Amino acid sequence: MSLAIITTTNEGNILAADSMETYRNALGDTREGSMTRMKLFQLTSRIGAVSCGLAFLDNKNMHQQMMLFKKENKLEGLPVADVVDKLYDFFYAKYQDYLKSAAERKVKSLEKRGKTNIETSVELEVITANFKDNNGKQEKKYYMPIIEMLVAGHDPDGTNHVYKIVIPDPKDKNGIVEKSKEGQPGATWIGQTEVLVRIIRGWSPQIKRSKHIQEMPDKARNELLKHIDDQEYLVNWGTMTFQDAIEFAELAIKTTESIQRMTDGTWQIPGASPGVGGPVDIAIITPEKGFVWIKKKKIVVEGPDIDLDALPDLPSANA
Repeated sequence: MSLAIITTTNEGNILAADSMETYRNALGDTREGSMTRMKLFQLTSRIGAVSCGLAFLDNKNMHQQMMLFKKENKLEGLPVADVVDKLYDFFYAKYQDYLKSAAERKVKSLEKRGKTNIETSVELEVITANFKDNNGKQEKKYYMPIIEMLVAGHDPDGTNHVYKIVIPDPKDKNGIVEKSKEGQPGATWIGQTEVLVRIIRGWSPQIKRSKHIQEMPDKARNELLKHIDDQEYLVNWGTMTFQDAIEFAELAIKTTESIQRMTDGTWQIPGASPGVGGPVDIAIITPEKGFVWIKKKKIVVEGPDIDLDALPDLPSANA
């Protein structure tokens, strides 16, 4: 998984994301795939995005897909909302193709683990797998891979916006949600947010899944949750400078990485795999300067670092 954050201050937006990539092997174990995956992208001179969830679509990683998206669409000068709409459509189409191949891969994965009589179906963006386990017992499992994105930037008139994209949610039903209108200060995060939410809110959302909480009368449960909500830290987002917001994002991501490394779930829900780690990429977006990289991974060898995005593209073969 990942952790990506966009913090909006009165000066502009700060985008930050970790670099860890994980995958499930043939045995169903979660393994580290990379600690250098790119999850923060410049879309135009005034707009940027961060992503979590699926790392590959159509045998291309998210960085490659973002470059393809930019190549296929004329984005420069568009309002943020229009870029978000095009981004959703681009990845939703890719996602539909992914589901078909994902169902086939799920069958092969289950076969390697000794499952038999496997049947899969795809409906409403959910892969359903029916199979018999190693003891011949009939089982049914559901798989719903998702893509989450945050997009931030300024319209041509300087108005600041932050949007959240969730695929496969329908566009008009949480698929696209505006999280910050006209530069309202605050922070939005996606990915493995458990540790960060515990720190800011003072409690874990998992508490709502507690059997004791769920069995409480509605009035008593709502009162309890209201009092628990009062434990949330008051964060003065509006007074933050860029430096403050950068330090907040780095603290959140690095703390999550450390807690995940040292723990293995909770007593309520034991068993968890680290999904956040590696270098933290950071960019800022201001109405005056546009998108500016603050920290960006480069290809490192024994010699100078190399930034592939800074190199010119080769001329087209058809040119």
